[in-house]
Amino acid sequence: MTLRVTQGSISASTLRGLQTNLGRLQDLQAQLSSGKRISVPSDDPSATASAMTFRSQQAADVQYLRNIDQVTARLGVTDSTLTSLSDRVRSVRELMVQAQNGGMGADSRAALASQAAALKSEIIGLYNTTYLDRPVFAGTVAGQLAIDPTTGAYVGNDQPVVTRISRDATIRADVKGTDVAADTMPALLDRIVTDLGSTNPVPSADFTDLDAAMSKIQQALGDVGAREARIDAAKANVDSHRLDLTSRISENEDVDLPATIMNLQSQQVAYQSALGASAKILQTSLLDFLR
Repeated sequence: MTLRVTQGSISASTLRGLQTNLGRLQDLQAQLSSGKRISVPSDDPSATASAMTFRSQQAADVQYLRNIDQVTARLGVTDSTLTSLSDRVRSVRELMVQAQNGGMGADSRAALASQAAALKSEIIGLYNTTYLDRPVFAGTVAGQLAIDPTTGAYVGNDQPVVTRISRDATIRADVKGTDVAADTMPALLDRIVTDLGSTNPVPSADFTDLDAAMSKIQQALGDVGAREARIDAAKANVDSHRLDLTSRISENEDVDLPATIMNLQSQQVAYQSALGASAKILQTSLLDFLR
């Protein structure tokens, strides 16, 4: 049985072939102009799935780096505040040592008490230090105070403020007020001011309690320093992972430029050849049908 081949079927088949070649040429030109070999998921479903995973992980790393910057800034404020607290408490102790001089008169002791009272106001202000309008020594308490300036009462709740700094790690961004004597310091300073204003020697209990508070502040400073070192290490790891993902995304999505250029040139030659062949095949006229 012989199939009848008409001029129309030849033309249709030739046009389909030309359209196919032109489509391939268009795809290669699009890849070359965009630099990406995937423009729609159907181009490479497997690579598309990988790209979605890589980009999701990269977005998470970017957020972790933002979190790390926030924690670093907050701990920096806390570190500076604890250093200032330590200096002020040390100044109070120096006043207490001066008061041990038995030759000091009532006026001199009153002056020492006045200085201690001024230092107390500064210390309470430092305990109420905030970062982004949140107290750094009051946990998650509402408001902006860790210590009530009027009553001297500690109003923090010591609830941890935890921030995620990597896929597997979190870190506490605050310091408990009770860990730096915020709950006992106001009353202790009131007692010291009163004892400094009297003519009697400062009781040894004042020195003992103030030294204990100072020790807490120093321990908190060491803990904050250790957390800052841990955050620096975490930032380096997360940033390295983000850069690695950038490289993987490029390998997964970007075109191989030399290979794409060669393929484009080959496809252009193939398309021009197809056009030439089609021109010869489709050179028909009315006279061809009348022969």
